[in-house]
Amino acid sequence: MRPYLPFRTSVRARLGVAALLLLATACASRGPSFVPPSRPADFSLAGIPWGISGDSVTSLIERRGYNFNRTDDDGDMWFDGVLYHSPTRLYAFMAEEQLVKFRVHIGSPDADVTTVYENARAELIRQYGRPRETIETYRAPYTKGDGKQLEAARAGKANIATYWVLNDGARESVVAVRLTEELTVVVDYEGPSWQRESVKRRRRAE
Repeated sequence: MRPYLPFRTSVRARLGVAALLLLATACASRGPSFVPPSRPADFSLAGIPWGISGDSVTSLIERRGYNFNRTDDDGDMWFDGVLYHSPTRLYAFMAEEQLVKFRVHIGSPDADVTTVYENARAELIRQYGRPRETIETYRAPYTKGDGKQLEAARAGKANIATYWVLNDGARESVVAVRLTEELTVVVDYEGPSWQRESVKRRRRAE
């Protein structure tokens, strides 16, 4: 399976490295058993500050309709919920026991995945405004508008993504939503410290 490298900017490099490092994470539905919540999860993660502890992450995420699943060997925390009527796994990535990134992995049926992507994209536009860039590109034999969007994505020959760059003074974070080769929708929220942490993880993986 190819790593996903969607963007043509420095943001592309950041998220591409993250996708490569977290390839196994992207297959969330094959991981530990799903812990079903009692209600649909909230889509918004607004108001959760970067750098908080695991206990604070759990408290704030559980209020949004997710159930704690486990903490993995890297110290990252897994939560389960339901978005768009689909089982969803949320990952809270921790560096030195501080929150640096969220990844939300929405596992919808193949036939519904483009609708879920568009709904997630529309919700993020409502929250963050106009995106920095929207990407929908294809490689042969696929072309935009040929009616084979899902086939192209499954073959690794489509880049379908939207991202936002958020600035808070000197601090910059990134939000991105994309359609993966597994035909799932992934939303990434990267805090200002994630780039440094992603480099550390890459070096550990070498």
